Amino acid sequence: MPQTNPLITTSEDQFIVGNSDFSYFEQCAYRLEGCAILFCRGGEAEVMVDQCQGRIVRNTLLLLLPGTYLLFLNRSEDFQVMYCTFSRDLFSEAAFRLDPVFFESVHRNPISNPPQRIVDGADIWFQMAAYTYHDRQNLFRNTIIKNRLQNILLEIYDKMQRFANTQPRAFENTTRQIELFQRFAALVHEHCTQEREVAFYADKLCISTRYLSTIVRIVGHTSAKEFIDRAVMLEIRMMLRSTDLSVQEIAYRLKFPDQSYLGRFFKKHAGESPTEYRNAKRG
Repeated sequence: MPQTNPLITTSEDQFIVGNSDFSYFEQCAYRLEGCAILFCRGGEAEVMVDQCQGRIVRNTLLLLLPGTYLLFLNRSEDFQVMYCTFSRDLFSEAAFRLDPVFFESVHRNPISNPPQRIVDGADIWFQMAAYTYHDRQNLFRNTIIKNRLQNILLEIYDKMQRFANTQPRAFENTTRQIELFQRFAALVHEHCTQEREVAFYADKLCISTRYLSTIVRIVGHTSAKEFIDRAVMLEIRMMLRSTDLSVQEIAYRLKFPDQSYLGRFFKKHAGESPTEYRNAKRG
């Protein structure tokens, strides 16, 4: 029996609460349309969320924002997740009051292993969300879940802010730097299948290549070129795992000069050829 994607919402179901082993994602990378909160209840898995790779174990929390790539690198047989997924519209209504710094922080750190008191709170939140999800006759069902989502986003933001305030800072990010980095990241998500040069993004932002590189180094802790290349690698991995496109067709779609050039690019970053990667994931 074919697996279905548990994170898909519909016009009738603007949010979904459930439990899953996420076996659907063994052979499929996915870019989220809306928002999802995952809470591991058993087993373990290795995942990539955009450019962040990490291990999920019991009580790990993931907050996945709209447009996020989700890729499971491996997953134990006993892996189980409680999840709540929201449409983009519901998420936008719930998140409109949040500071842009929150979204930048979540994009950099979508995977967390919170202390027990936060775990207990997450358990209660999921129980309440599940109750609302199954209460289909409630006239205010979507409004209630929107408020529940807003509550947990504010809770997460509060904990992130308090944790950040206890950490020594090697530098101060200005609001302008964070805003430019967020715009750069959004542009990379939009254009990385066609554009891989830093100069393209600097021109889009109306700043110099050198200044963009400085901002990405300060805020993103990586080089602008590395950030772009990692986004391109995510696209290639998604196509290798989720489609039957040949490597030549993928190279054409991503505007590489030829299949060999893409192969060298992929092996430089992954340590194996595209064909080896595809065969390993399907084996």
